[in-house]
Amino acid sequence: MRRIRRVAMIAAVAAAVAAPWWGPAVLRRFAFFEVRRIEVVGARYLAPATIIGALGLEPHASVWSDLGAVERRVGSLAGIASVRISRRLPATVRIVVTEVDPVAMAAGPSGLVPVGADGRPLPYDPAAAPVDVPVVQRAAQPLIAALAAVESADPALYADVATARGAAGAGGGEAVALELDGGRLLLETPVDPAVVWAVSAVRRDLESRGRVWRELDGRFRGWVVVRGATGAPSARVVGPAARRRARGRGRGRAA
Repeated sequence: MRRIRRVAMIAAVAAAVAAPWWGPAVLRRFAFFEVRRIEVVGARYLAPATIIGALGLEPHASVWSDLGAVERRVGSLAGIASVRISRRLPATVRIVVTEVDPVAMAAGPSGLVPVGADGRPLPYDPAAAPVDVPVVQRAAQPLIAALAAVESADPALYADVATARGAAGAGGGEAVALELDGGRLLLETPVDPAVVWAVSAVRRDLESRGRVWRELDGRFRGWVVVRGATGAPSARVVGPAARRRARGRGRGRAA
């Protein structure tokens, strides 16, 4: 008898779902479909409780509630890039989110604050969810955009950047100085991915040969200047050939 009732219920649900707009409206009246479980997938920085709180579901809400409205409420949360909400019968709501990735930690009124590629603060708590990104004094857009470009061009290089700040460009424009454990990188802005690849290739080549360097300067078009630990007199120059190799094979060699 129980099996017969279950088959009848499944048949009724299938018929209601396939029905016009009034089908889900009818099913919302059944306590059997009250939300009893909420799954949050993809949250790394935002607390699941924050996302669940944004659902705005009333007590005894049904999985047949208007999920479009619920999706819009969650999507309006700061730090949410995209969201997809679905129902899993009979009583589960599943939320799949993509968060805005932090690009840097910038000084704020109460300490360091994660910021996205647009320079806007993100509501992430670094104490609850560690944010491992470079630190900047101020979230100036050219600096944040430069970090985002480096991350896109060479994620491994970006992961080694500890701090970043603005610097003077070679031709009177603007540049960025990226501080790594082993030295400093100088890049003209806006950052050219090809220059990032060339600088990264030179860095790998120097380190593979055990060569100590203090600064890799990519501000000169077609060249990477390598300054050693003792200062400018030991500078080495890497020209266009190394840059072409960096583009073609991801490798370069100091001259």
